[in-house]
Amino acid sequence: MSELAKHSEILFLWDAKMTNPNGDMLNDNAPRYDESDRKAVVSDVRVKRTIRDDLQDRKGKTIFVNNAEQVQSAETRFKELKDALKLKDDKEVFLHCIDNRLFGGVAPKSNIQIIGAVQFSWAKSLNETETILSQGTGAFGKDNSQNKTFRTDNYIPYGLFAMYGTINSLNAKKSNASEDDIADMLDSMWQGTKLLNTRSKVGQKPRVLIRVVYKDTYMIGLLDELVKIENEDSQQIRAFDECELSFKSLINSLKNMGEKIEKVVIFYDSSAQKYIDDFKDTGLNLEIKEL
Repeated sequence: MSELAKHSEILFLWDAKMTNPNGDMLNDNAPRYDESDRKAVVSDVRVKRTIRDDLQDRKGKTIFVNNAEQVQSAETRFKELKDALKLKDDKEVFLHCIDNRLFGGVAPKSNIQIIGAVQFSWAKSLNETETILSQGTGAFGKDNSQNKTFRTDNYIPYGLFAMYGTINSLNAKKSNASEDDIADMLDSMWQGTKLLNTRSKVGQKPRVLIRVVYKDTYMIGLLDELVKIENEDSQQIRAFDECELSFKSLINSLKNMGEKIEKVVIFYDSSAQKYIDDFKDTGLNLEIKEL
């Protein structure tokens, strides 16, 4: 295993077009939405689900909170893994799962509770948007006049989201989260978002993913608040190339705290190239990669 995960902050920007990025099960699965500022909302649980699914399905990693056909309790899943792995030490079984090392987890009867190295906040769209309710029908069989079904679609026209995350090196020591684990997680954040292919989730794309790695346990904090959208009427935005973004506050904060920063890792889509160029004059140690 590689070295333990380093103290870091994460900023992830992705957008959602004509889709439901995070349905609220307590509200007929309508998109999560804040009426006060007219912005769409995505929970940390939704993004962690994207990461977990990609780690399991594409990368073949063992995860604890899996997408099993039948709902399992934590103890049932723990026993299943223990039997399969043939390991005697309960903590070793638990931390064999990459999502437990990253996000932490609980197996109450086994007296295991791990605080993960990685935590994400809820994300809001940088732009104002709205929720749209659309109704449609479908039919099955040779005769379309029979077996008709009715459906209701609830989506947002467009949302550009900024999610903030932290990697705590002190918790990494407790959960054994490694730099390899972080690399896998970031890759699955990016690629997993691209691969969302359910009817309600397709239409999302990663644009920029930034990881600020620190030399010690310092953090700037809330990097998502340092990126702004400057369109006068942001509710009218319908595509990423219509967004007018400013990373000025983020770049200034990074420059001011440069002595505390080991490196800044930036992944970006070609559509965000013009924003990435602004980081190159900061004097920071940069690792930049187009994906």
